[in-house]
Amino acid sequence: MIILGLHDNHSATVCLLVDGIVIAVAEEERYTRIKMDSGFPKNAIDSLRNQYPEEFSKIDYVAVACIHQSFNDFATKRYPKFKIKDFLVEEKRYWLPILNGEKPNYLEVMKDYVDYSNCHYDLKKINNPKDSNELLELRKSHISNYLNVSEDKVVFVDHHLAHAHHGYYSSSIREDTLIFTIDGWGDHANASINTIRDGKINCIYKTDQFNLGRIYHFVTLLLGMQPEQHEYKVMGLAAYAKEHYIEEPLKVFEGMYKIDGLTIKPLLDITNHYQYLRRELEGYRFDAIAGAVQRFTENILTEWVRNWTLETGLSKVILTGGVALNIKASKIISELDSISNIHVAIASGDESISIGAAQYLWNESQNPMLLKPIDSPYLGQGYNSEDINEALEHPFVKQHYDIVENCSSKDIAEILARGEIVAYMQGRMEFGPRALGNRSILASPVDTGIVQVINTAIKNRDFWMPFTPSILDEFADEYIVNPKNIDARYMTMAFNSTDAAKTNLRAAIHQVDSTLRAQIVYKDLNPNYHDIISEFSKITGVGALLNTSLNIHGKPIVHKPIDVIDEILLHPLVELKYFVFDKYLISLKES
Repeated sequence: MIILGLHDNHSATVCLLVDGIVIAVAEEERYTRIKMDSGFPKNAIDSLRNQYPEEFSKIDYVAVACIHQSFNDFATKRYPKFKIKDFLVEEKRYWLPILNGEKPNYLEVMKDYVDYSNCHYDLKKINNPKDSNELLELRKSHISNYLNVSEDKVVFVDHHLAHAHHGYYSSSIREDTLIFTIDGWGDHANASINTIRDGKINCIYKTDQFNLGRIYHFVTLLLGMQPEQHEYKVMGLAAYAKEHYIEEPLKVFEGMYKIDGLTIKPLLDITNHYQYLRRELEGYRFDAIAGAVQRFTENILTEWVRNWTLETGLSKVILTGGVALNIKASKIISELDSISNIHVAIASGDESISIGAAQYLWNESQNPMLLKPIDSPYLGQGYNSEDINEALEHPFVKQHYDIVENCSSKDIAEILARGEIVAYMQGRMEFGPRALGNRSILASPVDTGIVQVINTAIKNRDFWMPFTPSILDEFADEYIVNPKNIDARYMTMAFNSTDAAKTNLRAAIHQVDSTLRAQIVYKDLNPNYHDIISEFSKITGVGALLNTSLNIHGKPIVHKPIDVIDEILLHPLVELKYFVFDKYLISLKES
């Protein structure tokens, strides 16, 4: 059986599931070069169709994540298009009037942001934008026509069930498990709890009151950062807050919600979270607000997960949904006595629900025991020799760079050991938000001075944000504190660092709390990347590299070699001396 999974809102993706195996995932943003691009993922679909024409001609079902979608999101493409000022305009024009008892029309007050062509659907056909059924039928019709699949083969899947399926089937856990999905919003809910027994995932609890994702969203906006993209910056900043600064703003958050047994209980009737937080947090330090919302998130999640594990007797936990990207909260949850193992989905955000939708539909129609777990993140499209030649023949490269063919892992390691930075590309893209050695910027993790160089000369990002280490599996025990042997292949979990890591990996750990978001690298999963780190360890004695995603701030991870040239080398603020495409080493000419 062949199932095409599809997600057509923000972070739009498409997934190809063949006979129970996920063989490819394509993210629309990688093709359009618009971060979190939304709407019908035409470019991603076309890419997979060109790569797998036979499978596309035999599609049995299309599993579409999310039954209910927001017409307003489709009409404005708000998450990929809106900047900070646009979210503030939306608050002022639309949400604030509602708070004052008015009933504004969204499309009327936000008309400057509407472009019906954005999502490839003809939204003008819809008579009433509030009618989600009309939008559902329009989506079904368009998907059916574009893929040449009858409408009765297009099946819509609940948002949180899609999250739950990807979470479970991206893990190595096979025993009875609790699966928590927590996010901002999806199909009229923002959290669910599921159990997996005998290969069948069942939802046992769902709520629309678990507003942690929305609170974090609005705090991000309140601190002058980009909602839905820069929540991780708030998390990184939180560690810098002094304990006595956190105490007072923490009371603001604790006065909003609390855990009551197995549920979350609102303590106030808050009509508009942003306006409430804006009023109540006025005058507090920016780092104190970040520290307080992070502490509140950790406390709420920890208590909630603990209560459910004790209630059910299940000690294995899977976290997914956007809130699961909060690695500091996941770390504290992992330390609970009631938990024996924990997994955070490879891609917790909505980019993964096309996968989960396809997996759900398989389980509903086929034997769940035949559905294969995902054992590799390298499911994106690769590139070919023509793509490499396109980049190497670029006039800027030919003028300013030397090219060496057949560079070895040892050659790359020697450059890194000298303290240089290398942009490294190979094979198929990783899917999800983490670079795992196929679209990475690499550096030695020893000298903290490299952090400022990467932040200012390449990534153009905030000074307080930490980098992460890729660690050889044979060095894992030397560098990370992991008594429960939690799977750390996908860089989705934070750990305490050892004394050896504080010495050898100090550029790749958080500079304040010394935690690290580790990727343990296994030779059978990524042999080329493993070889580079192995050669680096032979030279330096350090079995790890600093690894960050190959992109500049605000852009998606690169897709093909030409993206490195167009978006990084030609960027006026970027300085990059070395980059590698497979076996081609490109180095800046000596002046």
